[in-house]
Amino acid sequence: MGCIREGYPMFLFKTSHLPVVIATLAITLTPACAEDNDGTPILHPVEAACIEYTMSGQMQNGTMTRCHRDNAYETYEIQNIKVGIAGFTQTQNQHTIIIGDTIYAINLATNTGTKTQNPMYEGVANAMQNADPEEVSDAFIAAMGFTSTGTTKTIADNTCTVYNSNMMGTVCLMENGLMLEQTFMGNSTVATSVMIGDGGDDANYTLYQTVPINAGPDLSNIPNLQDIMNQMPQQ
Repeated sequence: MGCIREGYPMFLFKTSHLPVVIATLAITLTPACAEDNDGTPILHPVEAACIEYTMSGQMQNGTMTRCHRDNAYETYEIQNIKVGIAGFTQTQNQHTIIIGDTIYAINLATNTGTKTQNPMYEGVANAMQNADPEEVSDAFIAAMGFTSTGTTKTIADNTCTVYNSNMMGTVCLMENGLMLEQTFMGNSTVATSVMIGDGGDDANYTLYQTVPINAGPDLSNIPNLQDIMNQMPQQ
């Protein structure tokens, strides 16, 4: 099996806006592509981590927790935010779990969920499986239009490097690929706590087993990796 990068299916599930999909693809890209002893893809060099964020801006305010374990083969994200558009405000309390190529989105207000296959998993895995991880990372970051500012920041007691992109805003990445900050489309996501080595509670990875799960939306028409890269402006 090939390799993908931790994190991107979360935004892929929640929105069809291409820039947001790409933003999450780019900010979680890290130089790791291998398999462990049982054949499970290693999708991130950090075996386990949990990061808490505050989210603020023109359209959203709230908190988010993003965790992974098993080198990001299993991830979860919990959002508790208020989204406001054109004077209308809605509270979203959602728990998203990603295991391999499967996305579970659980509405915590109704205790119901959906199951969706990530349409980009196979394409990204095929693209990565025979490539040198470091070269793939550099090529992908270049294709996404990210350029390093050469500056660093300290966020949540950790150091990160700032990157800019015309389409994805500004992100700050640790050397291990964990994102500490993103500013995009007038919205800001900033880490308040970083725990490396702790992937969070087991129950947050298995919540989908305790609630009714229905079929989710068909995402087969989402552009694949090559389509997305072709649509990005060339610098």
